[in-house]
Amino acid sequence: MKKIYIVRIVLIVLIGFWMGTIFGFSAENGESSQSLSDKITVKVVKYIEPEYDSKDLLKQQDIFNKTSFFVRKTGHFGEYAILGILITMFAMTFRAYRSKKIRYRLMTIVVPFIYACTDEFHQGFVDGRSPKFFDVCIDTCGAFTAIVIMIGINILIKKIMTERDRNEDLGTVY
Repeated sequence: MKKIYIVRIVLIVLIGFWMGTIFGFSAENGESSQSLSDKITVKVVKYIEPEYDSKDLLKQQDIFNKTSFFVRKTGHFGEYAILGILITMFAMTFRAYRSKKIRYRLMTIVVPFIYACTDEFHQGFVDGRSPKFFDVCIDTCGAFTAIVIMIGINILIKKIMTERDRNEDLGTVY
């Protein structure tokens, strides 16, 4: 039973660390944030469009802008998917408490949503940044998607283990 408390503490530390990482990204001013996104966007553009440099300037701008939007929103989605995974893992350590199961499942989506709201609010105080409800929605969708995948993996593992146990029990009968 002591191991579960250690796991919970480690997960709380990881959740706090990841929330701090998200906060750090949000604390970057608009210019720094855009610069980081642009570096990633350039790599993505060169990968998906090898002939990018040979295109006319207007076409390059169009490709870059569309890719930049995708890169930025994927960043939001991914940051919160990781947060969703960590919070879901934490909530899964409470599976023994059947009567409170709904509370822990609800926590997995409510915490990332509230954090996304506070994160966007925080961006309202950062130079060159502004809060966007659309980003809160993307953040929450990232967390929700990760939660659904984690629950699916958990169900699959339980099913495999149950099947394995059933086969082992049948093997001992014969």
